[in-house]
Amino acid sequence: MLGVTLNMNLPKILFFDFDNTLCDNKTHKIPDSAITALKQVVENGYKIAIASGRSYPLLKLTGACDLLPWSGYCLNNGQVVMDGDENFIHHHTLPHDKILETIEIAKKLGFNLFFSSLGNDFLFDEPNDYVYEAHSFFNEPIPKVGTYTNQPIDKILVYAPKGYDYAPFKAIDGLSTFISVSTYADLATTGISKHSAIQELCLALDLPDEYAAFGDSQNDMEMLNGSKISVAMGNADPKLKEIAQYVTDDVDKDGIYNILLKLGYTKK
Repeated sequence: MLGVTLNMNLPKILFFDFDNTLCDNKTHKIPDSAITALKQVVENGYKIAIASGRSYPLLKLTGACDLLPWSGYCLNNGQVVMDGDENFIHHHTLPHDKILETIEIAKKLGFNLFFSSLGNDFLFDEPNDYVYEAHSFFNEPIPKVGTYTNQPIDKILVYAPKGYDYAPFKAIDGLSTFISVSTYADLATTGISKHSAIQELCLALDLPDEYAAFGDSQNDMEMLNGSKISVAMGNADPKLKEIAQYVTDDVDKDGIYNILLKLGYTKK
């Protein structure tokens, strides 16, 4: 797939998932080859942006915002949209009744939950093995246990065993469930996704919503489906590879560098 040469009519903005796409989750760093390539992309007149399930504070924690001249951020699976100066453009929150329904199901199943609330993140219950595994995957701190008291929530994580189908949560009308490669799934408001956030950011930047997308997980499905050029990492979820136009190498095998070179965004 990487041997295919595209024409030079390339989208002017590129959106990258963060974990296991830009950032190697074994080293918790963006490979030097990816940084070099992305700097060249910007020097060549294109714009780059991050589209991640991470919240803004947890993305800031990685240092990635300061590494490159990003033109914007679509975070919490589209619930939060920010410009390149890290100013909020849109902040969508989950419906109160759907949050209560999620809590009730989690209680019955004995599953823990993570709530993102304008950076004031908290767990529903004391951390268990699934929480520790998921946060180790992200190299993130474990949040404190808190209480939902009707505060605005822009993302919920459900922690469960790998391979779990999350059917009870998928059945919640008004919420969408995105299963990860680790021990959790993301819950977001139906109709809100990385793709919808990309459309909002492109409108704010006065750009056509024609973009290239790079991802590895099921929460990247809408983003890739809505893109002009769609790329799945070599380490991506098989379902994402099925819909991607191109499959590059793994994140730790210069996957970003290699595909940007092959697509014509950069040169050796």
